[in-house]
Amino acid sequence: MKGVFNVKEAVLLCFFVIGVRFLAELALFVVHVSFSLVYDLVFLGIVLLIAKRMGKKAFSAIFTFRTVPVHVFCSLLIMFLGLEIINSELANILTILLPVPEGFFSWKVPNHLVLAIISLAVFPAFTEEVFFRGIILARFAGHYPEKKALLFSALLFALMHLNPWQAVHAFVMGLFLGWIYLRFRSLWLCMVIHGYNNILASFMVFPVKVLPNVRDYSILVTQPLWFDILGAVLFGLGLFLLLAFGKMKKGEAAHGSL
Repeated sequence: MKGVFNVKEAVLLCFFVIGVRFLAELALFVVHVSFSLVYDLVFLGIVLLIAKRMGKKAFSAIFTFRTVPVHVFCSLLIMFLGLEIINSELANILTILLPVPEGFFSWKVPNHLVLAIISLAVFPAFTEEVFFRGIILARFAGHYPEKKALLFSALLFALMHLNPWQAVHAFVMGLFLGWIYLRFRSLWLCMVIHGYNNILASFMVFPVKVLPNVRDYSILVTQPLWFDILGAVLFGLGLFLLLAFGKMKKGEAAHGSL
């Protein structure tokens, strides 16, 4: 498998992964296996096989561990928390405009908390980051300008979720995680933030208020204005700190070279 590919090749690769995973889930359904971790393991195996076929050098490059300074991680975490608040409000608005069909997200997850976290956060974060950032975005970056590579990879990440409600959130997160990967070349950092995002989405309920004159209070909700403003402030603060620390580091390096 070559080191770069275009959008058409990446789309075909995504269809291949979706197809194989669907066939695996169908086979497991026939034998009455409904444990969600089995599906995660199948997806993980497909992605690792694709990565392995790219060659030993490319496979090693995907999993190269690159350290990130603590202040960078903290700044990105602040940005992420702000983005998550904004993203949750976008999801609320989309749900108002396009209500989720009843039972659409009623997949079965493990009852045990640890297994639920592994299934909902650890496996998806690891597998999807290897596939979308470590493989697709990395090879887009060798074929397209950086902004196009980032946009195309985020679109594919959104489309692979196969429904509009998750796709909007996935697109925004795809842009953020892709930007992190291109800036710091740390797939592990993307995995940590992706996993944290999944934990928040699965186990944390954001403050909400009911829209006026709405009868179905369980679906049509939006966040308080102060909470949305807090999200924008946190995102801006994290970005400011990241840029400020970057300038400080450059200044220190220049001073030390005198």
